[in-house]
Amino acid sequence: MPVAPDTIAEPADSSPLRHRPTWILSVPVDAGLAVAAYLGAYWLRFQDDSLSRFLPFAWSTMPLVVSGQLLALFVAGAYARRRGSDWLLRLIVGVVVGTAVSSGVIGLTLGFAGVSRSAFLADALLLTVAAIAWRGVWVLRARTRAGSGAGVIGGELVDRAAEMTTLTAIVVSLYAYRELLKNLVFKDLKLKYRGSVFGFLWSLINPLLMIVVYAVAFTFILRIGGTGFVFRLMLGQLAWTFFASSATMATGAIIENSGLLKSVLFPRAILPIGTVLFNLAQFLLTVSVFLPVMMIWYEVPLSWAMLLFPVFLALQVVFTIGIAFILSTATAFFRDVRHLLEVALAVLFWTTPILYELRAVSERIQLLILLSPASPFVVAYQQLFFYREWPSAAVWLAASAHAVGAFVVGSLLFLAFEDRFTEQL
Repeated sequence: MPVAPDTIAEPADSSPLRHRPTWILSVPVDAGLAVAAYLGAYWLRFQDDSLSRFLPFAWSTMPLVVSGQLLALFVAGAYARRRGSDWLLRLIVGVVVGTAVSSGVIGLTLGFAGVSRSAFLADALLLTVAAIAWRGVWVLRARTRAGSGAGVIGGELVDRAAEMTTLTAIVVSLYAYRELLKNLVFKDLKLKYRGSVFGFLWSLINPLLMIVVYAVAFTFILRIGGTGFVFRLMLGQLAWTFFASSATMATGAIIENSGLLKSVLFPRAILPIGTVLFNLAQFLLTVSVFLPVMMIWYEVPLSWAMLLFPVFLALQVVFTIGIAFILSTATAFFRDVRHLLEVALAVLFWTTPILYELRAVSERIQLLILLSPASPFVVAYQQLFFYREWPSAAVWLAASAHAVGAFVVGSLLFLAFEDRFTEQL
Protein backbone atom coordinates (compact mmCIF):
# COMPACT_ATOMS: atom_id res chain seq x y z
CA MET A 1 0.00 0.00 0.00
CA PRO A 2 1.57 3.34 -1.01
CA VAL A 3 2.52 5.71 1.75
CA ALA A 4 0.93 9.13 1.72
CA PRO A 5 3.36 11.88 0.79
CA ASP A 6 2.71 13.80 3.99
CA THR A 7 3.79 10.85 6.14
CA ILE A 8 7.31 10.82 4.82
CA ALA A 9 9.71 13.11 6.64
CA GLU A 10 11.89 15.20 4.39
CA PRO A 11 15.53 14.23 4.69
CA ALA A 12 17.73 16.75 6.37
CA ASP A 13 19.99 18.75 4.16
CA SER A 14 23.40 17.25 4.64
CA SER A 15 25.15 19.79 2.46
CA PRO A 16 28.35 21.05 4.07
CA LEU A 17 27.41 24.61 2.99
CA ARG A 18 24.33 24.47 5.17
CA HIS A 19 26.35 23.56 8.23
CA ARG A 20 29.13 26.11 7.72
CA PRO A 21 28.92 29.57 9.36
CA THR A 22 28.61 32.59 7.07
CA TRP A 23 31.44 35.07 6.62
CA ILE A 24 29.35 37.77 8.33
CA LEU A 25 29.65 35.75 11.53
CA SER A 26 33.10 34.28 10.88
CA VAL A 27 35.02 37.53 10.37
CA PRO A 28 34.09 39.21 13.70
CA VAL A 29 34.65 35.98 15.63
CA ASP A 30 38.03 35.40 13.97
CA ALA A 31 39.03 39.01 14.64
CA GLY A 32 38.28 38.65 18.32
CA LEU A 33 40.14 35.35 18.49
CA ALA A 34 43.10 36.86 16.62
CA VAL A 35 43.39 39.65 19.22
CA ALA A 36 43.15 37.15 22.09
CA ALA A 37 45.66 34.78 20.46
CA TYR A 38 48.24 37.53 19.83
CA LEU A 39 48.08 38.85 23.38
CA GLY A 40 47.94 35.32 24.76
CA ALA A 41 51.08 34.37 22.84
CA TYR A 42 53.01 37.23 24.48
CA TRP A 43 51.60 36.32 27.86
CA LEU A 44 52.75 32.71 27.42
CA ARG A 45 56.18 33.80 26.21
CA PHE A 46 56.82 36.30 29.00
CA GLN A 47 55.30 35.25 32.30
CA ASP A 48 57.67 37.29 34.43
CA ASP A 49 58.40 41.00 34.81
CA SER A 50 59.71 41.20 31.24
CA LEU A 51 56.13 41.09 29.94
CA SER A 52 55.66 44.75 30.88
CA ARG A 53 58.55 45.68 28.55
CA PHE A 54 57.23 43.76 25.55
CA LEU A 55 53.50 44.37 25.97
CA PRO A 56 53.46 47.99 24.64
CA PHE A 57 55.04 46.89 21.37
CA ALA A 58 52.58 44.00 21.19
CA TRP A 59 49.67 46.44 21.49
CA SER A 60 51.09 48.70 18.79
CA THR A 61 51.70 45.89 16.29
CA MET A 62 48.51 43.97 17.01
CA PRO A 63 46.31 45.82 14.45
CA LEU A 64 48.77 45.02 11.67
CA VAL A 65 49.02 41.35 12.61
CA VAL A 66 45.26 40.86 13.00
CA SER A 67 44.54 42.67 9.73
CA GLY A 68 47.14 40.58 7.91
CA GLN A 69 45.69 37.35 9.24
CA LEU A 70 42.12 38.24 8.26
CA LEU A 71 43.23 39.40 4.81
CA ALA A 72 45.15 36.19 4.26
CA LEU A 73 42.08 34.17 5.29
CA PHE A 74 40.04 36.04 2.67
CA VAL A 75 42.66 35.45 -0.02
CA ALA A 76 42.98 31.77 0.90
CA GLY A 77 39.23 31.35 0.49
CA ALA A 78 38.54 30.41 4.10
CA TYR A 79 35.35 32.50 4.06
CA ALA A 80 34.13 31.33 0.65
CA ARG A 81 30.99 29.17 0.54
CA ARG A 82 32.58 26.34 -1.43
CA ARG A 83 31.51 22.74 -1.38
CA GLY A 84 33.97 20.19 -0.13
CA SER A 85 36.09 19.68 2.96
CA ASP A 86 39.10 21.78 1.96
CA TRP A 87 38.05 24.66 4.26
CA LEU A 88 40.28 23.21 6.98
CA LEU A 89 43.39 23.43 4.82
CA ARG A 90 42.45 26.92 3.60
CA LEU A 91 42.01 28.08 7.18
CA ILE A 92 45.40 26.76 8.27
CA VAL A 93 47.16 28.22 5.23
CA GLY A 94 45.46 31.58 5.74
CA VAL A 95 46.51 31.87 9.39
CA VAL A 96 50.09 30.72 8.77
CA VAL A 97 50.65 32.93 5.73
CA GLY A 98 48.96 35.94 7.34
CA THR A 99 51.11 35.63 10.46
CA ALA A 100 54.30 35.12 8.46
CA VAL A 101 53.68 38.08 6.17
CA SER A 102 52.70 40.33 9.07
CA SER A 103 55.81 39.42 11.06
CA GLY A 104 57.95 40.06 7.97
CA VAL A 105 56.40 43.49 7.44
CA ILE A 106 56.99 44.37 11.08
CA GLY A 107 60.60 43.24 10.87
CA LEU A 108 61.27 45.29 7.72
CA THR A 109 59.51 48.45 8.87
CA LEU A 110 59.90 48.56 12.63
CA GLY A 111 62.61 46.00 13.27
CA PHE A 112 62.52 43.09 15.68
CA ALA A 113 63.68 45.05 18.71
CA GLY A 114 61.09 44.42 21.41
CA VAL A 115 59.41 41.72 19.31
CA SER A 116 59.28 38.05 20.22
CA ARG A 117 59.55 35.91 17.11
CA SER A 118 58.57 32.78 19.01
CA ALA A 119 55.38 34.60 20.06
CA PHE A 120 54.43 34.85 16.38
CA LEU A 121 54.62 31.07 16.08
CA ALA A 122 52.56 30.62 19.23
CA ASP A 123 50.06 33.17 17.92
CA ALA A 124 49.62 31.24 14.67
CA LEU A 125 49.09 27.98 16.56
CA LEU A 126 46.64 29.43 19.08
CA LEU A 127 44.61 31.21 16.39
CA THR A 128 44.51 28.10 14.20
CA VAL A 129 43.27 25.93 17.07
CA ALA A 130 40.69 28.51 18.17
CA ALA A 131 39.39 29.17 14.63
CA ILE A 132 39.08 25.46 13.88
CA ALA A 133 37.53 24.71 17.26
CA TRP A 134 34.67 27.18 17.07
CA ARG A 135 33.90 26.25 13.48
CA GLY A 136 34.03 22.59 14.41
CA VAL A 137 31.62 23.05 17.28
CA TRP A 138 29.31 25.03 14.95
CA VAL A 139 29.38 22.33 12.24
CA LEU A 140 28.91 19.45 14.68
CA ARG A 141 26.02 21.25 16.34
CA ALA A 142 24.41 21.97 12.96
CA ARG A 143 24.81 18.35 11.91
CA THR A 144 23.22 17.21 15.14
CA ARG A 145 20.19 19.42 14.53
CA ALA A 146 19.94 18.36 10.89
CA GLY A 147 20.17 14.70 11.72
CA SER A 148 17.67 14.75 14.58
CA GLY A 149 14.65 14.67 12.24
CA ALA A 150 16.09 12.61 9.41
CA GLY A 151 15.46 9.03 8.50
CA VAL A 152 11.94 8.52 9.88
CA ILE A 153 9.50 7.00 7.43
CA GLY A 154 5.86 6.77 8.34
CA GLY A 155 6.81 7.21 11.97
CA GLU A 156 8.09 3.59 12.08
CA LEU A 157 11.21 2.99 10.01
CA VAL A 158 14.46 4.59 11.12
CA ASP A 159 17.75 4.66 9.27
CA ARG A 160 20.19 3.54 11.96
CA ALA A 161 23.20 4.53 9.90
CA ALA A 162 22.01 8.14 9.87
CA GLU A 163 21.95 8.13 13.66
CA MET A 164 25.71 7.77 13.73
CA THR A 165 26.64 10.75 11.59
CA THR A 166 26.76 13.33 14.37
CA LEU A 167 29.08 13.68 17.35
CA THR A 168 26.26 13.62 19.88
CA ALA A 169 24.80 10.47 18.37
CA ILE A 170 28.19 8.79 18.42
CA VAL A 171 28.76 9.64 22.08
CA VAL A 172 25.32 8.28 22.97
CA SER A 173 25.79 5.16 20.84
CA LEU A 174 29.15 4.48 22.49
CA TYR A 175 27.28 3.70 25.67
CA ALA A 176 24.86 1.47 23.79
CA TYR A 177 27.81 -0.37 22.22
CA ARG A 178 29.91 -0.40 25.42
CA GLU A 179 30.09 -4.20 25.38
CA LEU A 180 31.62 -4.12 21.90
CA LEU A 181 34.10 -1.46 23.01
CA LYS A 182 35.01 -3.47 26.09
CA ASN A 183 35.46 -6.64 24.04
CA LEU A 184 37.74 -4.84 21.57
CA VAL A 185 39.96 -3.59 24.41
CA PHE A 186 40.10 -6.99 26.11
CA LYS A 187 40.77 -8.67 22.77
CA ASP A 188 43.86 -6.51 22.23
CA LEU A 189 45.04 -7.16 25.79
CA LYS A 190 44.63 -10.91 25.38
CA LEU A 191 46.35 -10.95 21.98
CA LYS A 192 49.32 -9.01 23.35
CA TYR A 193 49.98 -11.50 26.14
CA ARG A 194 48.72 -14.64 24.41
CA GLY A 195 51.07 -17.56 25.00
CA SER A 196 53.16 -15.78 27.65
CA VAL A 197 53.67 -17.34 31.06
CA PHE A 198 53.17 -14.21 33.16
CA GLY A 199 50.46 -12.62 31.02
CA PHE A 200 49.23 -9.31 32.42
CA LEU A 201 51.99 -9.34 35.02
CA TRP A 202 54.32 -8.09 32.27
CA SER A 203 52.51 -4.75 32.51
CA LEU A 204 53.78 -4.57 36.08
CA ILE A 205 57.19 -6.13 35.54
CA ASN A 206 58.16 -3.86 32.65
CA PRO A 207 58.08 -0.57 34.61
CA LEU A 208 60.04 -2.11 37.48
CA LEU A 209 62.72 -3.33 35.08
CA MET A 210 62.82 0.05 33.37
CA ILE A 211 63.29 1.79 36.72
CA VAL A 212 66.24 -0.45 37.55
CA VAL A 213 67.85 -0.02 34.11
CA TYR A 214 67.46 3.76 34.08
CA ALA A 215 68.67 4.06 37.66
CA VAL A 216 71.83 2.09 36.93
CA ALA A 217 72.50 3.76 33.57
CA PHE A 218 72.00 7.39 34.54
CA THR A 219 73.01 7.31 38.20
CA PHE A 220 75.99 4.97 38.32
CA ILE A 221 77.29 4.81 34.72
CA LEU A 222 76.58 8.16 33.04
CA ARG A 223 76.29 10.03 36.36
CA ILE A 224 73.96 12.70 34.98
CA GLY A 225 70.65 14.17 35.98
CA GLY A 226 71.07 14.60 39.72
CA THR A 227 68.74 13.46 42.47
CA GLY A 228 65.39 12.19 41.24
CA PHE A 229 66.38 12.29 37.59
CA VAL A 230 65.08 8.77 37.00
CA PHE A 231 61.74 9.69 38.58
CA ARG A 232 61.31 12.71 36.29
CA LEU A 233 62.52 10.74 33.28
CA MET A 234 60.05 7.91 33.87
CA LEU A 235 57.14 10.32 34.31
CA GLY A 236 57.83 11.71 30.87
CA GLN A 237 58.62 8.35 29.29
CA LEU A 238 55.41 6.68 30.42
CA ALA A 239 53.24 9.60 29.24
CA TRP A 240 55.07 9.61 25.90
CA THR A 241 54.65 5.83 25.50
CA PHE A 242 50.90 6.14 26.02
CA PHE A 243 50.67 8.81 23.31
CA ALA A 244 53.07 7.19 20.82
CA SER A 245 51.61 3.69 21.17
CA SER A 246 48.06 4.99 20.76
CA ALA A 247 49.02 6.97 17.66
CA THR A 248 50.82 3.99 16.12
CA MET A 249 47.94 1.57 16.76
CA ALA A 250 45.38 4.10 15.51
CA THR A 251 46.84 3.94 12.00
CA GLY A 252 45.54 0.38 11.74
CA ALA A 253 42.22 0.89 13.53
CA ILE A 254 40.24 1.07 10.28
CA ILE A 255 42.28 -0.82 7.71
CA GLU A 256 42.87 -3.83 9.99
CA ASN A 257 39.17 -4.28 10.74
CA SER A 258 37.81 -4.39 7.20
CA GLY A 259 35.82 -7.57 7.81
CA LEU A 260 34.08 -6.06 10.82
CA LEU A 261 33.34 -2.81 8.99
CA LYS A 262 31.79 -4.58 6.00
CA SER A 263 29.63 -7.01 7.96
CA VAL A 264 28.37 -5.20 11.07
CA LEU A 265 26.74 -1.80 11.57
CA PHE A 266 28.18 0.01 14.59
CA PRO A 267 29.74 3.42 15.34
CA ARG A 268 33.03 3.38 13.45
CA ALA A 269 34.51 5.72 16.06
CA ILE A 270 34.66 2.77 18.45
CA LEU A 271 37.68 1.37 16.59
CA PRO A 272 40.15 4.26 17.13
CA ILE A 273 38.73 4.93 20.59
CA GLY A 274 39.30 1.28 21.45
CA THR A 275 43.01 1.55 20.62
CA VAL A 276 43.35 4.57 22.91
CA LEU A 277 41.52 2.84 25.77
CA PHE A 278 43.72 -0.24 25.33
CA ASN A 279 46.86 1.85 25.76
CA LEU A 280 45.21 3.76 28.59
CA ALA A 281 44.71 0.47 30.44
CA GLN A 282 48.40 -0.30 29.91
CA PHE A 283 49.35 3.16 31.14
CA LEU A 284 47.23 2.91 34.29
CA LEU A 285 48.59 -0.53 35.13
CA THR A 286 52.12 0.77 34.76
CA VAL A 287 51.51 3.93 36.76
CA SER A 288 49.89 1.95 39.56
CA VAL A 289 53.24 0.25 40.12
CA PHE A 290 55.61 3.02 39.11
CA LEU A 291 54.32 5.92 41.19
CA PRO A 292 54.23 4.18 44.60
CA VAL A 293 57.66 2.63 44.10
CA MET A 294 59.34 5.85 42.97
CA MET A 295 57.67 8.01 45.60
CA ILE A 296 58.79 5.64 48.35
CA TRP A 297 62.28 5.28 46.89
CA TYR A 298 62.88 9.03 46.61
CA GLU A 299 60.87 9.83 49.74
CA VAL A 300 58.47 12.12 47.87
CA PRO A 301 55.68 13.34 50.19
CA LEU A 302 52.12 13.65 48.98
CA SER A 303 50.80 17.05 47.93
CA TRP A 304 47.42 18.52 47.07
CA ALA A 305 48.60 19.25 43.53
CA MET A 306 48.71 15.51 42.80
CA LEU A 307 44.91 15.44 42.92
CA LEU A 308 44.96 17.11 39.48
CA PHE A 309 46.44 13.99 37.88
CA PRO A 310 43.02 12.66 36.71
CA VAL A 311 42.24 16.06 35.16
CA PHE A 312 45.38 16.16 33.01
CA LEU A 313 45.02 12.45 32.23
CA ALA A 314 41.49 13.14 30.95
CA LEU A 315 42.83 15.99 28.79
CA GLN A 316 45.51 13.70 27.38
CA VAL A 317 42.95 11.00 26.64
CA VAL A 318 40.73 13.48 24.79
CA PHE A 319 43.75 14.79 22.87
CA THR A 320 44.91 11.26 22.01
CA ILE A 321 41.43 10.25 20.81
CA GLY A 322 41.45 13.26 18.49
CA ILE A 323 44.84 12.26 17.11
CA ALA A 324 43.59 8.68 16.72
CA PHE A 325 40.62 9.94 14.69
CA ILE A 326 42.94 11.90 12.40
CA LEU A 327 45.46 9.09 11.89
CA SER A 328 42.89 6.33 11.41
CA THR A 329 41.04 8.41 8.82
CA ALA A 330 44.19 9.46 6.98
CA THR A 331 45.59 5.92 6.88
CA ALA A 332 42.35 4.58 5.37
CA PHE A 333 43.06 6.73 2.29
CA PHE A 334 46.88 6.98 2.38
CA ARG A 335 48.78 3.93 3.64
CA ASP A 336 52.03 5.95 3.74
CA VAL A 337 50.78 7.70 6.87
CA ARG A 338 52.10 4.79 8.93
CA HIS A 339 55.65 5.36 7.69
CA LEU A 340 55.41 9.13 8.00
CA LEU A 341 54.24 8.70 11.59
CA GLU A 342 57.38 6.76 12.50
CA VAL A 343 59.53 9.67 11.37
CA ALA A 344 57.27 12.22 13.05
CA LEU A 345 57.37 10.40 16.38
CA ALA A 346 61.16 10.21 16.27
CA VAL A 347 61.31 13.98 15.81
CA LEU A 348 58.59 14.76 18.35
CA PHE A 349 60.33 12.70 21.03
CA TRP A 350 63.22 15.16 21.06
CA THR A 351 60.89 18.15 21.11
CA THR A 352 59.27 16.73 24.27
CA PRO A 353 61.01 17.47 27.59
CA ILE A 354 61.66 13.88 28.66
CA LEU A 355 65.45 13.60 28.72
CA TYR A 356 65.79 17.27 29.65
CA GLU A 357 63.86 19.78 31.76
CA LEU A 358 61.74 22.44 30.15
CA ARG A 359 63.10 25.06 32.53
CA ALA A 360 66.65 24.17 31.46
CA VAL A 361 65.92 25.10 27.83
CA SER A 362 66.63 28.58 26.52
CA GLU A 363 63.75 30.96 27.18
CA ARG A 364 63.51 31.69 23.45
CA ILE A 365 62.37 28.18 22.63
CA GLN A 366 60.63 27.16 25.86
CA LEU A 367 57.26 28.14 24.44
CA LEU A 368 57.86 26.20 21.23
CA ILE A 369 58.85 23.11 23.22
CA LEU A 370 55.74 23.44 25.38
CA LEU A 371 53.53 23.57 22.28
CA SER A 372 54.89 20.22 21.01
CA PRO A 373 51.98 17.70 20.99
CA ALA A 374 52.82 15.64 24.09
CA SER A 375 54.80 18.30 25.97
CA PRO A 376 52.08 19.96 28.10
CA PHE A 377 51.01 16.60 29.53
CA VAL A 378 54.57 15.47 30.24
CA VAL A 379 55.37 18.79 31.92
CA ALA A 380 52.13 18.65 33.91
CA TYR A 381 52.91 15.19 35.32
CA GLN A 382 56.43 16.29 36.21
CA GLN A 383 55.14 19.39 37.98
CA LEU A 384 52.52 17.40 39.87
CA PHE A 385 54.67 14.50 41.10
CA PHE A 386 58.32 15.53 40.79
CA TYR A 387 58.17 19.21 41.77
CA ARG A 388 54.90 18.80 43.75
CA GLU A 389 53.61 22.13 42.47
CA TRP A 390 50.49 23.38 40.75
CA PRO A 391 50.83 23.40 36.95
CA SER A 392 51.50 26.81 35.49
CA ALA A 393 48.89 28.73 33.50
CA ALA A 394 50.89 28.11 30.32
CA VAL A 395 50.69 24.34 30.85
CA TRP A 396 46.93 24.54 31.50
CA LEU A 397 46.36 26.57 28.35
CA ALA A 398 48.57 24.40 26.16
CA ALA A 399 47.03 21.14 27.41
CA SER A 400 43.48 22.44 26.99
CA ALA A 401 44.18 23.85 23.52
CA HIS A 402 45.77 20.59 22.40
CA ALA A 403 42.86 18.51 23.72
CA VAL A 404 40.09 20.68 22.27
CA GLY A 405 41.84 21.33 18.96
CA ALA A 406 42.79 17.70 18.29
CA PHE A 407 39.39 16.33 19.30
CA VAL A 408 37.38 18.80 17.23
CA VAL A 409 39.55 18.42 14.13
CA GLY A 410 39.68 14.66 14.50
CA SER A 411 35.92 14.37 14.97
CA LEU A 412 35.22 16.53 11.93
CA LEU A 413 37.54 14.51 9.69
CA PHE A 414 36.24 11.18 10.94
CA LEU A 415 32.58 12.12 10.52
CA ALA A 416 33.25 13.60 7.08
CA PHE A 417 34.90 10.47 5.65
CA GLU A 418 33.59 7.51 7.67
CA ASP A 419 30.97 6.64 5.03
CA ARG A 420 33.77 6.10 2.52
CA PHE A 421 35.90 3.75 4.65
CA THR A 422 34.53 0.55 3.14
CA GLU A 423 35.37 1.82 -0.37
CA GLN A 424 39.04 2.07 0.59
CA LEU A 425 39.34 -1.39 2.18
